[in-house]
Amino acid sequence: MKRSVALALLALGACQAPQKRVDAEAVRAQELGVVMSLSVQEASQLKTGQWVLYTVRTEGMPTPMSTRIAVVAAEGDRFWIENRTDQENRRIISKIQVDKTGKPLQLWVGELGTTRPTKVYPGKDADGKPIEPPKPHDPDPKTKVEIAKERITISTTGKAYDCTRLTSKATYPDGRETMLVTWCSPEVPFSVMYEGKSYGGVVRRAYGRHTMELTARGTDALPEMPLPEK
Repeated sequence: MKRSVALALLALGACQAPQKRVDAEAVRAQELGVVMSLSVQEASQLKTGQWVLYTVRTEGMPTPMSTRIAVVAAEGDRFWIENRTDQENRRIISKIQVDKTGKPLQLWVGELGTTRPTKVYPGKDADGKPIEPPKPHDPDPKTKVEIAKERITISTTGKAYDCTRLTSKATYPDGRETMLVTWCSPEVPFSVMYEGKSYGGVVRRAYGRHTMELTARGTDALPEMPLPEK
């Protein structure tokens, strides 16, 4: 139940800070990836039809993005999860199958409306080597990470959520510091796990110039990207 599966090529979990990057554009892209990281960390509470929709805003950018994660099907103790990200004129979907422990079994990627999504895992790379399953990157062992927890109530879309606020402060060997703040509520699916404890799904997350906030949630999700017939 503690295994984490990244969904949409977003590499880092909710309580991890990124490794050092030299290029400023790469840093900004990584910051966005961190704030949008949504993963299946606890599979026992998944139910077909669950979905959550988030709005992602970046300082200095007039147009927000959105990302949606949904349980679209179940096959015994296996679940199909779709993660759709809308950015400008593109709508990318990653579709992953996980078992009851959260272990990834299949990963497909394509644009909304495609009838020929690409199978990423299991598969082989350009050199013919097996592709490793998607997983979070390990943080730099030289980086000091401190986690603070606090109970707090926040409101979004006209509803108040009783949350645990997880504040992750990372101090790097070069003296740089970053802070990732995630507000979690047991009312929201796709729970964040930290040190073996479930804190509920993400209501709000802030990192760098980016903020992701819950916009809507429901229980009537349907598949948006069909897979080819076997």
